[in-house]
Amino acid sequence: MEQVKRVCFGVDIKSREGLHRKVMSELEKLFIKGGYIVCREYPIRFDSIARKSRERISRNGYVDMAAIKDGRRIAIEFDSGVNLKFKSIEKLFQIVADLRIGIFRGRSESLDFSVERIKESAKDFNLANKDFWLISLFENKIYKLTLG
Repeated sequence: MEQVKRVCFGVDIKSREGLHRKVMSELEKLFIKGGYIVCREYPIRFDSIARKSRERISRNGYVDMAAIKDGRRIAIEFDSGVNLKFKSIEKLFQIVADLRIGIFRGRSESLDFSVERIKESAKDFNLANKDFWLISLFENKIYKLTLG
């Protein structure tokens, strides 16, 4: 996680344009250098919960990055907005991975808001003992949640 943190906190976040591409490219290089097989835009079928009706909808989507080495799987979602989207959280919860990382551009109060989103989504999917790392680029903070 230290190397991932260095990559994330080493980017200029002033402009959203190109931020996603830059962060994901640097993370891809990091994982490949570490011997991982990396897939950008990894396809996934996942359930999504409609916020108002609470209806469960099965959808096709993509996780921004999946990396695997010696059976260890890492999944990363990056949202260049102020917080991590519900859809990104849902995908990370449902992909088979040992390490789940959600990255967002953020602002001062957005870290707590994203943590609440994660906890709310965790209830929807009855998750237990799942580790989730949340990285706020704006605040240069990393937050580990153990759900369940």
